Amino acid sequence: DLNHLLDVVRGSDFRLALQVDATSNDPTSEIAAFYTHVHDPNLVTYQGRPVLFFWYVRAHSPEFWRTLRAQLDPSHSSLWMADGDDFSVLDSDAWDGISPYAIAWSANPRAQLPAWAAKARAAAPDKLYVPPVSPGCDDRLARAATCVQDRAGGAYYQATLDGAAATQPTWAVIVS
Repeated sequence: DLNHLLDVVRGSDFRLALQVDATSNDPTSEIAAFYTHVHDPNLVTYQGRPVLFFWYVRAHSPEFWRTLRAQLDPSHSSLWMADGDDFSVLDSDAWDGISPYAIAWSANPRAQLPAWAAKARAAAPDKLYVPPVSPGCDDRLARAATCVQDRAGGAYYQATLDGAAATQPTWAVIVS
């Protein structure tokens, strides 16, 4: 819960961002709750705007997101970042940019991340592309495996960092 996490980090230099699960029954209430905290100093901001990430935006139509953005944030006071590798979502004015959440599936993130950046910038040169950096993953102990990427003693993390840096991003997101 965002309230609890913000209480835990209050007064520290740690910053939090919320990632909305667009497949949930009611993403609207989750987003509205975020807006009760937009002035909290422990939120991640970009150019003074709090950042809100969205996972699996394909769960709803572009019109749904446009309408929701117009309702909850008509002045675009927060930064809305879509997830995924479908860069056509950037056609919607609901999104300020895109940050593909998962890269650990790729055997070659040094090539994949710049390829994504090129696609994002071709689709929407005026919007942000924020690459993910990942140490690898292995979720087999928690559930049926959806991601298994050996950390290779830090080599995979370095490869994603190198791939992200090659895109010359304004910033990147560490995911794990």
